[in-house]
Amino acid sequence: MNSNRPPYRAALTVSIGFMVLFSSGCSKSTNPVVEATPTYKTDATSQAPQVKMPEIVAPKLAEVQDAVRRVFKDCAVIDTSTKPNFFIGDFNGDSSQDLAVVLRPVPGKLSDLNEEYPAWLLRDPLAVDRSTKTALSVAEDDHLLAIIHGYGDNNWRDTQATQTFLLKNVVGANITIQTGAEFLKSHSGRKLPRPQGDLIEQKLRGTDGYLYYARANYSWFDPKSYKQATDIGMVHGR
Repeated sequence: MNSNRPPYRAALTVSIGFMVLFSSGCSKSTNPVVEATPTYKTDATSQAPQVKMPEIVAPKLAEVQDAVRRVFKDCAVIDTSTKPNFFIGDFNGDSSQDLAVVLRPVPGKLSDLNEEYPAWLLRDPLAVDRSTKTALSVAEDDHLLAIIHGYGDNNWRDTQATQTFLLKNVVGANITIQTGAEFLKSHSGRKLPRPQGDLIEQKLRGTDGYLYYARANYSWFDPKSYKQATDIGMVHGR
């Protein structure tokens, strides 16, 4: 039967078969297979840790009273004649919230406030020469500013937060809290002290000034009388 096939038809069959094979080969060479992009599961432990910002909660009177009793027992109480009489801020620049509260001595407890080894540091930021140790004492009619530094996750509310500065002669009027950045911005272009944290702004003895923490102590900045040339811890305001 195959011997009766016309020659031209056999040749046509061979040609078509050759073209199919050639086309198939070209298709493979011009259209390479593209591999899918692999996907990877992200391990939770390999992700960058998220920094948890401290939550700042406004202080309640009962909490402030607890903090005062923790440090001063029953020899000092909140001064109700000053409004407002307590504030929070990071005054020593350690990223922990501190408590500043205006106090007055309890009648009959003055000797406890003036004990030889108190649980707080009694300081006078307005003292002219603080390089020499002078005997400080609390008077019965003093208005005192206590700054209780924060400790641990609970900041100044923590039961172990007892590091306290008790400051004389720095309770004024119109007390507000200002950040270090705000302080530098408001006094741009002049030499300034170098505060480590937030500042306590107030009007004291007729002058608007700032109470700030630097070099392990609290100091007073009076823009009118500040001695720029003699202050070691200075910074240029920008």
